[in-house]
Amino acid sequence: MKPDFDEALQAHFEAIEKRDIQAFKSHLTQGDTLYTVVQNGHAFTTPSETIKIHEQWFNDPNWTWKGRVVHKVVGEDMAMALIKYSYQPNKETAAFETWLVYVFQLQEGSWRIVHDQNTALDFHAFARAIGMAK
Repeated sequence: MKPDFDEALQAHFEAIEKRDIQAFKSHLTQGDTLYTVVQNGHAFTTPSETIKIHEQWFNDPNWTWKGRVVHKVVGEDMAMALIKYSYQPNKETAAFETWLVYVFQLQEGSWRIVHDQNTALDFHAFARAIGMAK
Protein backbone atom coordinates (compact mmCIF):
# COMPACT_ATOMS: atom_id res chain seq x y z
CA MET A 1 0.00 0.00 0.00
CA LYS A 2 1.32 3.42 -1.00
CA PRO A 3 1.95 5.82 1.91
CA ASP A 4 -0.14 8.99 2.14
CA PHE A 5 1.68 11.87 0.44
CA ASP A 6 -0.02 14.56 2.55
CA GLU A 7 1.17 12.85 5.74
CA ALA A 8 4.72 12.64 4.40
CA LEU A 9 4.68 16.31 3.46
CA GLN A 10 3.30 17.34 6.85
CA ALA A 11 5.97 15.26 8.61
CA HIS A 12 8.64 17.09 6.61
CA PHE A 13 7.16 20.50 7.52
CA GLU A 14 7.20 19.47 11.19
CA ALA A 15 10.83 18.37 10.95
CA ILE A 16 11.73 21.84 9.67
CA GLU A 17 9.60 23.74 12.19
CA LYS A 18 10.99 21.66 15.09
CA ARG A 19 14.56 21.75 13.77
CA ASP A 20 14.63 17.94 13.92
CA ILE A 21 17.61 17.00 11.76
CA GLN A 22 17.09 13.23 12.19
CA ALA A 23 13.50 13.44 10.96
CA PHE A 24 14.60 15.81 8.17
CA LYS A 25 17.27 13.35 6.99
CA SER A 26 14.75 10.49 6.94
CA HIS A 27 12.76 12.35 4.26
CA LEU A 28 15.65 12.69 1.81
CA THR A 29 16.48 10.44 -1.12
CA GLN A 30 18.42 7.26 -0.55
CA GLY A 31 20.29 8.00 -3.77
CA ASP A 32 23.57 9.84 -4.26
CA THR A 33 22.10 12.88 -6.05
CA LEU A 34 19.88 15.51 -4.46
CA TYR A 35 19.75 18.93 -6.06
CA THR A 36 18.94 21.61 -3.50
CA VAL A 37 18.79 24.96 -5.26
CA VAL A 38 18.81 27.87 -2.81
CA GLN A 39 17.55 31.44 -3.23
CA ASN A 40 20.77 32.85 -4.67
CA GLY A 41 20.79 30.17 -7.39
CA HIS A 42 23.54 27.98 -5.93
CA ALA A 43 22.87 24.27 -6.34
CA PHE A 44 23.99 21.75 -3.76
CA THR A 45 24.06 18.32 -5.39
CA THR A 46 24.24 15.64 -2.71
CA PRO A 47 22.16 14.62 0.30
CA SER A 48 25.19 15.18 2.57
CA GLU A 49 25.52 18.81 1.41
CA THR A 50 21.81 19.39 1.99
CA ILE A 51 22.05 17.85 5.45
CA LYS A 52 25.08 20.00 6.31
CA ILE A 53 23.37 23.30 5.40
CA HIS A 54 20.26 22.27 7.31
CA GLU A 55 22.28 21.25 10.38
CA GLN A 56 23.79 24.75 10.40
CA TRP A 57 20.38 26.36 9.89
CA PHE A 58 18.67 24.21 12.53
CA ASN A 59 21.30 25.27 15.10
CA ASP A 60 20.00 28.85 14.89
CA PRO A 61 17.21 29.14 17.51
CA ASN A 62 15.90 32.52 16.29
CA TRP A 63 14.04 31.83 13.03
CA THR A 64 10.48 30.80 12.34
CA TRP A 65 9.26 28.94 9.25
CA LYS A 66 5.70 28.20 8.21
CA GLY A 67 4.83 26.52 4.93
CA ARG A 68 1.57 25.94 3.13
CA VAL A 69 0.87 23.81 0.08
CA VAL A 70 -0.28 25.85 -2.93
CA HIS A 71 -0.40 23.02 -5.48
CA LYS A 72 0.52 19.36 -5.65
CA VAL A 73 0.57 16.55 -8.17
CA VAL A 74 0.75 12.96 -6.94
CA GLY A 75 1.49 10.09 -9.30
CA GLU A 76 2.19 6.41 -8.78
CA ASP A 77 5.81 6.81 -7.69
CA MET A 78 6.52 10.56 -8.07
CA ALA A 79 4.93 13.59 -6.47
CA MET A 80 5.49 17.35 -6.55
CA ALA A 81 4.48 19.98 -4.05
CA LEU A 82 4.58 23.74 -4.62
CA ILE A 83 4.86 25.47 -1.27
CA LYS A 84 4.81 29.09 -0.27
CA TYR A 85 6.51 29.62 3.03
CA SER A 86 6.96 32.50 5.38
CA TYR A 87 10.39 32.89 6.93
CA GLN A 88 11.35 35.23 9.73
CA PRO A 89 15.07 35.16 10.56
CA ASN A 90 14.52 36.66 14.04
CA LYS A 91 12.04 38.77 15.98
CA GLU A 92 13.68 42.02 14.87
CA THR A 93 13.49 41.25 11.14
CA ALA A 94 10.32 41.28 9.07
CA ALA A 95 9.16 37.97 7.65
CA PHE A 96 9.24 37.38 3.91
CA GLU A 97 7.78 34.74 1.61
CA THR A 98 9.55 32.27 -0.63
CA TRP A 99 8.44 29.66 -3.18
CA LEU A 100 9.61 26.11 -2.61
CA VAL A 101 9.18 23.12 -4.91
CA TYR A 102 9.77 19.62 -3.60
CA VAL A 103 9.86 16.62 -5.91
CA PHE A 104 9.35 13.32 -4.11
CA GLN A 105 9.91 9.77 -5.27
CA LEU A 106 8.53 6.64 -3.67
CA GLN A 107 11.60 4.76 -2.42
CA GLU A 108 11.27 1.50 -0.47
CA GLY A 109 7.78 2.38 0.72
CA SER A 110 8.44 6.02 1.73
CA TRP A 111 8.04 9.35 -0.04
CA ARG A 112 11.53 10.87 -0.25
CA ILE A 113 12.70 14.22 -1.58
CA VAL A 114 14.74 13.95 -4.79
CA HIS A 115 14.75 17.68 -5.68
CA ASP A 116 14.42 20.87 -3.59
CA GLN A 117 14.08 24.25 -5.35
CA ASN A 118 13.81 27.58 -3.50
CA THR A 119 12.93 30.86 -5.21
CA ALA A 120 12.82 34.07 -3.21
CA LEU A 121 9.77 36.21 -3.97
CA ASP A 122 11.69 39.25 -2.73
CA PHE A 123 15.38 38.52 -3.21
CA HIS A 124 16.37 41.82 -1.58
CA ALA A 125 14.50 40.87 1.62
CA PHE A 126 16.19 37.48 1.55
CA ALA A 127 19.62 39.06 0.99
CA ARG A 128 19.10 41.48 3.88
CA ALA A 129 17.93 38.66 6.16
CA ILE A 130 21.08 36.61 5.64
CA GLY A 131 23.45 39.60 5.68
CA MET A 132 24.17 39.73 1.94
CA ALA A 133 22.79 43.28 1.62
CA LYS A 134 21.75 46.15 3.85
